[in-house]
Amino acid sequence: MAVIKVKKVCLIGHDSLREKLVETLQKKGVLHIANLRKELSETELEDIVKKFKPDSTEVDLTLSKVNFILEFLSGFEKKKGGFLSNFTGEKVEVKFSEFECIRDKINSEGVYEECENLGNLISAIDTKLSKLKTAREELRPWLALDIKFEDIGETKKTILSIGQVSMANFDKLKRELQEVALESSLNLINKDSQFAYILIIFLKDISNDVYQTLSKYGFQPSSFENFSNLSKKEMAEIDKQICQLQKEKEAIIKKAKSMVSLKPDTIILKNYLENVKNRVKIQLNFAKTEKVFMLEGWVKEGDLKRFKEETLKLSDEIDLTFTDPKEEENPPVMLKNNKWFAPFEIVTKLYGYPKYWELDPTTYFAPFFVVFFGLCIGDVGYGLVLTLLCLLLIKKFSANEMMKNFSLLLIYGGIASMVVGALTGSWFTIEVESLPLVLRRMIILEPLKDPVKYLVFCFILGFTHLLYGVVLEMYDNIKNGRLAEGIFREGGKLIFLPGVAILVIKMLVGSGESPALLLTVLPVAKWMAVIGTGLIVWFTEPGAKSIFGRIANGVYGLYGMTSFIGDTISYSRLMALGMATFLIGWGINIIGGIAKDMIPFVGFIVMAIILVAGHLFNLVINLISAFVHPARLQYVEFFGKFFEGGGRPFKPFAIETKDLAFKKSELSKDASICG
Repeated sequence: MAVIKVKKVCLIGHDSLREKLVETLQKKGVLHIANLRKELSETELEDIVKKFKPDSTEVDLTLSKVNFILEFLSGFEKKKGGFLSNFTGEKVEVKFSEFECIRDKINSEGVYEECENLGNLISAIDTKLSKLKTAREELRPWLALDIKFEDIGETKKTILSIGQVSMANFDKLKRELQEVALESSLNLINKDSQFAYILIIFLKDISNDVYQTLSKYGFQPSSFENFSNLSKKEMAEIDKQICQLQKEKEAIIKKAKSMVSLKPDTIILKNYLENVKNRVKIQLNFAKTEKVFMLEGWVKEGDLKRFKEETLKLSDEIDLTFTDPKEEENPPVMLKNNKWFAPFEIVTKLYGYPKYWELDPTTYFAPFFVVFFGLCIGDVGYGLVLTLLCLLLIKKFSANEMMKNFSLLLIYGGIASMVVGALTGSWFTIEVESLPLVLRRMIILEPLKDPVKYLVFCFILGFTHLLYGVVLEMYDNIKNGRLAEGIFREGGKLIFLPGVAILVIKMLVGSGESPALLLTVLPVAKWMAVIGTGLIVWFTEPGAKSIFGRIANGVYGLYGMTSFIGDTISYSRLMALGMATFLIGWGINIIGGIAKDMIPFVGFIVMAIILVAGHLFNLVINLISAFVHPARLQYVEFFGKFFEGGGRPFKPFAIETKDLAFKKSELSKDASICG
């Protein structure tokens, strides 16, 4: 319901207590540590502050080795979970006592050396296999060669040479060799679509003529210096080596797979080391002399007593000072809402945290967000499907707080969609005339039959939303002591805007068709517009130095009221999105019906596929719009009336566990965990 109150803390202690204090603060997780080092770096203490440089070299080295282990073992792990698990991630369950002692449980250095050794062996084998497979492919065209490779070359009088020439030049080469070198023999060993693989035997005396002819037709000699036997025997030897290396690799992989069981403990160790590193990094915010260190931070008022007791338990030589935040300061912000409104904090945080002195807008926009969401989907069937899917998500990922809250938010939207769908006659976007009588009697308004009424309803809802924002600005001003602005300026808007709205409606309706009620309130509306104008002009800037400046600012503030026209029109998107959902779904139903009638035998199956796939697609596409556009109406139209934002989140220095889930029954009472 509000921003949690905090106190500013200044702590000074002897340097011998620093490491132990940091460890205690991390376990307690109640202190948001400020960057005192940055503040003091702009004072005469700059030189002293710069000398203090916490060193994380050792833990960084160990952490890099642990990350290598995890990366190595991940390559041999069976993939678990489905599509959603890739987004939510699997967490390792661990007792807090095991987490604290994990360094004693696993020999990270030994495991690292073993993984590195296995990795090097696999790389070496892969390199050898690659070379052997390349040699195998090079030998393949020469399997029909019945001469040993060691015999290819020069004898006393002859030369034996093997190589390849393009198939286009083979016949030409053969004819020309017969003409210029009768004492030569060209033998075709093999061929494929591109090359002819040949053996040439010729006398040394005519070698120049032969070489010139071969060069002319693009002959490429082949060399097998590493082979001596027949090509078939060399191929058999290569296959034997490949088989042996693959067996060796399989044995190494089997050993690596046996080490996958170490991964959970390694993940725990990684998280532990990251927290150790955080203890070093957080000290960069401290100020330190040779014997004394100092830190500043913020603690929630509810945790003040606990923080003081736990800190002074370390030593009574620690000095603690607590002060209230000053107006010029920007304390960190933590939102506190009950379980019904907590899911809507997601929407608030996407925009930004409120400043410490501002209202938390979460509970104020939540009802409107749900209604807007329901209007954008506006179908009973879609709302029901969305609600059931989100209930399944909560059941499957109950440990993931973010997923749980987001699912709850969508459940609220799904319920609102069912209500809107029932009141507007949309049940899986089936035509209203096809619905049972009992469902048709629930309809209050049909958007397709009365689009103007539906549009007017959206405008009225939007205008009410905007006025509510003015009321909140009024409350915020009064709460913070700005009575003139709160009561008279914002009060003037609440008088002026409805009055002008009635006058505009009268102008649009015309004198001949005006309802009696409108004619009755018309004189009141005129006075509301006049009085509201005066209040806005005079109290927009009550602190102005001159009357001229005050009036000028007031006139500008009055001009700003014209923005309400555009803001109100912006709510027409609710009608457009709701009708788009229905019309797309209606089209899908028509296509499904046509498929059933026109396709014999399997028409019903085709229709079912079209309906399921089409409606799921329609739901997903419009679900995005149903979240984005209501959020946009809060951010731009509603928040602009009273909310500034720009606060920074309250982030207590605590144990962070990205990949772990502590067993609650075993969780230390002294520890605070940030998941």
